[in-house]
Amino acid sequence: MHYLAEHQTFDSTAELNAAVYEHIKRNTFSLTPTQKTTFKTIARYAVKFPGVAHLKAETLASLIGKSVKTVRRALNQLEELEIIKKIPTTRKVNGGRGANIFVILPVKQQAEISNDQSIMSTRGDHEKQDGTSSPGTKTKNEPSNSIKQFKKQKHYQDTEIPAAALRNSIPEAIFSAMSRYFEADNIYKYYGVLLRAKASVDNSIILEHHSEEFVNVWHAAILKTKQGCVRNLKNYLYVGFRQAAIEIKRRLNQNKSLIQKFRDFLED
Repeated sequence: MHYLAEHQTFDSTAELNAAVYEHIKRNTFSLTPTQKTTFKTIARYAVKFPGVAHLKAETLASLIGKSVKTVRRALNQLEELEIIKKIPTTRKVNGGRGANIFVILPVKQQAEISNDQSIMSTRGDHEKQDGTSSPGTKTKNEPSNSIKQFKKQKHYQDTEIPAAALRNSIPEAIFSAMSRYFEADNIYKYYGVLLRAKASVDNSIILEHHSEEFVNVWHAAILKTKQGCVRNLKNYLYVGFRQAAIEIKRRLNQNKSLIQKFRDFLED
């Protein structure tokens, strides 16, 4: 049996390709372009025994046009994120250290991932650490209750659900913007950030009437994240959404003042 076969992690190239796609999607904001390219290059050499490649760091560096030092950093990050596993080898001739075997790991299922997705149920402690405030009572216009029901549904178990499952629970423009980048679990998380930010300013602001302002914040945050300017997307969004809510409230108050002045003028 070939020495790489014992490390094989997938039954077919199709399974390997699906895992590569899913790893990149889940770690979009944790990987630099170079790290993604390094990972994809390993995957291209891991098809004979799906999920396993035996490559020198120097070879990888040559293939992607980067320095060996940069490639080693990329490999360390991929291993830290549990995307790959490095298996050291020993040269048969002189017993020195050989090139690593790179094993592409299967994507963890939801039940195996550390409980990031419990943010909404345990947000009190996190909000105190982040300096955020908890939301007030929801208005009847707020669709967040339907999201809570969505979380309680039996089919929301340990699998990733498609973004479309939340389509009727979130204002259309906001759902459309978020679903371009994330599936339901992350949409739920970041929409919760929006609701908390808005509630800290004025919970009576109706999202359906002001979707554009919040969508603009979202797109700006995604762009900054892709440029490597954002370390914590959740915190960055909270600040941006809150600032948008402050501006919306200022405009609403200004409009109310103008309307009142006009009414006073008519009464005089």
